[in-house]
Amino acid sequence: MKRIIFLILVLSYVAAFPGSAAVIREVRVDPQATSRPSTATTRPAGTGKLSIRVMGNNWGSASSVDIRKVLESAAGELLKSFPDRRLNPIIIQRGRMAPITLYRRGPKGEYLMKLTPDGQYWCQFAYQFSHEFCHILANYSHKTPRANKWFEESLCEMASIYALKRMAVAWKTHPPYERWKDYSKDIEAYADDLQKAEDKLPKGKTLASWYKENSAALRRTPWLRAKNRIAANSMLTLFESNPSGWAAVSYLNSGKGESDSFQDYLSNWYRKTPAGRRKIVGDIIKMFGLRIPAIRADKQASGRDGSSR
Repeated sequence: MKRIIFLILVLSYVAAFPGSAAVIREVRVDPQATSRPSTATTRPAGTGKLSIRVMGNNWGSASSVDIRKVLESAAGELLKSFPDRRLNPIIIQRGRMAPITLYRRGPKGEYLMKLTPDGQYWCQFAYQFSHEFCHILANYSHKTPRANKWFEESLCEMASIYALKRMAVAWKTHPPYERWKDYSKDIEAYADDLQKAEDKLPKGKTLASWYKENSAALRRTPWLRAKNRIAANSMLTLFESNPSGWAAVSYLNSGKGESDSFQDYLSNWYRKTPAGRRKIVGDIIKMFGLRIPAIRADKQASGRDGSSR
């Protein structure tokens, strides 16, 4: 019975990932452009000491070297806002059903991530990796109440859109390979496909009112990708206008709320975030029409340094 339930959950997760033009529209790379690094870029800014290892040669026409270049580019766009964050290596393996970052770790504490593209689908690699990488940054855990996992899913959907838009700009001048510069247009188009009218709040509706209408469905099923994307695009403007706000994600899922209510979940995030990085969390709480929790004076003082995890 447990296997049947697990299979149903996996299938619902697979169905939740985009199967529209957003995934079909892809960058097919000129084979002559591979394996020739750009003289301008050896490691994307922001990746620091992050190690990404792409395993195996079962990626169709895509080489593990080129896949790693794309993933480093995506990671770099997010890590610019985490200058002090140190992460264990990430091992990338070929998945068959859906992208996933496993709860279990490798023998030396490595994160184990599975991605599904078969071939030189760089946009899809970047989209899937950015989503899963955000789970790592957000301290993903099986202990997170299922009722609130939809928020982390929405946050990670936002990370994919954010990273793709930043990559589209970066690749115009500093792509992983010189001859990939023109693909910046395809990356931009892919990101645009994730921000169509149906991916945003209906005109005249606030995120707070939308959440009230959809909270029951989201709390039952975290991977309602169309709904995740509406929440993602609603929050995206906060992070685009204040990229340093991403640092607050380091404190999500870092403690346990008083209950599994969404209010308690966000309140716990707010309290755990140092004062210097807390504003964006408060802005998100207000967007959902919830209360910003009070912080005791001693807690305020302990969080003033704004140090990163």
